[in-house]
Amino acid sequence: METVAVTDLYQASYLLLSGCQLTEASCTPSGTKALSCTLYFSGQHLATLEENWFSKRAMVNLWAFRQAYSQVHQYVDQAKKEFARNGGGPV
Repeated sequence: METVAVTDLYQASYLLLSGCQLTEASCTPSGTKALSCTLYFSGQHLATLEENWFSKRAMVNLWAFRQAYSQVHQYVDQAKKEFARNGGGPV
């Protein structure tokens, strides 16, 4: 099974909607009080999905994408809260 790390929430939503599994979310400090979150996905055909994403050929149902984006946003919020609580590290 392939794995990929992404920081783009839209790309993460596309991967989630395409059947990939979110395996980890981690945050790192990226400035004064700011955090950067990386989302790690596993799944089949990740190379093809990434190629479609970066070549602007990715197509999804807009309503489903909106729901996936909300879910990804919740994962990021949770990762940021865990980072603050635990002083860093993956969630």
